[in-house]
Amino acid sequence: MTAGDLLPTIKKLCASYIEEIGANDGDQNVYLFQYMSHALRKLASIAYQCKDSDQLEITTDGYVTFKRGLNIANMYAPLRILDPLGRDMQKRVSFADSRGWWRESSNTEIHIKGYALATNPLPGGTHILQYIAYPTPITSMTTVIEFPDAGSMGLCYYAAALIVESLDDSKDLAAHYYSLADSHLEVVVQANIEGRGTSSGGYVPSLANAQLFRNRK
Repeated sequence: MTAGDLLPTIKKLCASYIEEIGANDGDQNVYLFQYMSHALRKLASIAYQCKDSDQLEITTDGYVTFKRGLNIANMYAPLRILDPLGRDMQKRVSFADSRGWWRESSNTEIHIKGYALATNPLPGGTHILQYIAYPTPITSMTTVIEFPDAGSMGLCYYAAALIVESLDDSKDLAAHYYSLADSHLEVVVQANIEGRGTSSGGYVPSLANAQLFRNRK
């Protein structure tokens, strides 16, 4: 799914406001890409784009900088750190705790303690950070949208709501679009849950799945 797949729908939803964005398709698209990027950033937790860092050698306590080619700059939230044995490193309950990893806030590096413990020290070696990334910003019609395909209409409604909200003083249509987006975004969450897989028996739909679509307009 690319930006070009969704742009016609977003333009249709915002048809009454599109000329306020730009006088021609080129100017309109520049701003529509920005609105879509804002929507994706706000929905990062729902988009749930999991990434793996490069391997990082860690043997001593302190702050660490994981990389994915370059320093990771698109992390929405850390998921886990895999130690040299492929196991989850425990997360500390506070910065002062003595073993595991800790991150205080979105603007700080990850801090690790426990390699020098006399009892049950952390194993030194190569580590991998798994994290939720902010979806890639939209810059052209061919930009691949990092969002579950099942939620394409929800993303369209959400982007349209951002546009209308910024241009319409009444906000009624924006509120309507946000409401419609909410109902579609439940499907995105379900898509991410099912995307993890179930068991060797495979995926089996249930009545709970059907309820996601009931009374959705």
